[in-house]
Order: sequence, then structure tokens, then C-alpha cells
Amino acid sequence: MKEETKKKIIEFFSKYPLKKFKKGQVLYEPNDEFGGVAFVKSGYLKVYDIAKDGKESGIQLFKPLFFFSLIHAKTGIKNRHYIEALTPVEFWLAPKVDFMAFIRSDAALTEDVMNAFLTKFVDMTSYMSQLISGDAYSKVASLIFSMADEFGVIRNKRTTIKFKITHKLIASLTGLTRETVTLQMLKLEKDGLIDNDRRQIVVEDMVKLKKVLGFE
Repeated sequence: MKEETKKKIIEFFSKYPLKKFKKGQVLYEPNDEFGGVAFVKSGYLKVYDIAKDGKESGIQLFKPLFFFSLIHAKTGIKNRHYIEALTPVEFWLAPKVDFMAFIRSDAALTEDVMNAFLTKFVDMTSYMSQLISGDAYSKVASLIFSMADEFGVIRNKRTTIKFKITHKLIASLTGLTRETVTLQMLKLEKDGLIDNDRRQIVVEDMVKLKKVLGFE
């Protein structure tokens, strides 16, 4: 979303209660009501499902509350996933009636929110394609690229992902075993593409990683 849109949304939401959660807390479980439209002030979340065998399967969204709760507000479709605090999280929760009235009052804001939603959808379809067709190396590399692209801090050519990521989480998001993820991470480090010091991933050169993935 454009910075102007973000400012307008934050100004709107800041009038409503701020909810706080500790790292590891589950905010919502499948079929839970959101209770309104939510917008994250700070922190990161993970979204996942749990299979019958107990295996966790993650979805590549780390600030999903706004989009998920907006879908619920518009369609009535209940949440279908577990949503957990990956770091300490704060989010505002506004009544859906108030938010829908707010967004309808500003055509430019409505268009920008819709564009952001569609962009996220396109990103998700690309991610799913990589999961289906890519090998283990490209699955891990593409996940790291997308996280660095959306949640990275750039210093010179190096891009640091803002939150710490465990190999277990990457395994959940890629459908690989933790051992396979560790092996691929070591290969990416050996190839000079990433630095995984203390679980905070740094992409050495986003342009180079993009070329390796064939995105250009």
C-alpha cells in the first residue's frame, strides 16, 4: 500500500482498542470470529494449519490480520487457520461497520487497499507454483527472497530480514523437513547468497538471488 494510505488507515485504527500478545501466543484458531477488522501496529505473525498427524503446515503471510479480517467482514467467511504471534504483537481492532463506512468514504483509499490485496494474491500464487514445481534449494531460496523483499532492511547490498526465522518455520512454510532446510541453508551460504548468523537471515545481494531463482 502507498504510504499515504497506510497513514490514513493507522489514523483510523488508532482510535480503537490496542490488543497485545506475547511471542508464541495463538491469537485465533480455526472458526474463531475476528471480532472486527484488525490492523497490526507492530510485530509479526505466522499462519498455519495442523494436519491429522500433527504436522504443522505454514502459509507465507506474516502480517495477515488486516486481509483475513477484511475478507471476513466482506464475506462472512470464518477464519480457517491458526494465527500465532511470531514476535510480540500489537494490533488495533475496529468494528467492521465502522471500517466499511470509513473505506467507502475514500475511493482512492479503497482502490489502493484492493490493489494491495490483489498483489498479495499474485504473490501467493507465485509462491504456490514454486512449492509445487521447485526443488528443495529453490523452495528455500524463493521463500527467503520473498521475505527479504517484503520485510527486509537494506544496508548497502545486504538485506536483513527484520525478525528471526527458525529452520522449523522454514520447513513448515516449504513443506520440507527441518534437516533438508538446514542442508539447503548451508548450500545458500556456501554459494554466497545468504548469511544465517544467529538465525537472523541476511541476503547478501538481492539482485544476484533474484537471478539465481530465474525471476529476471
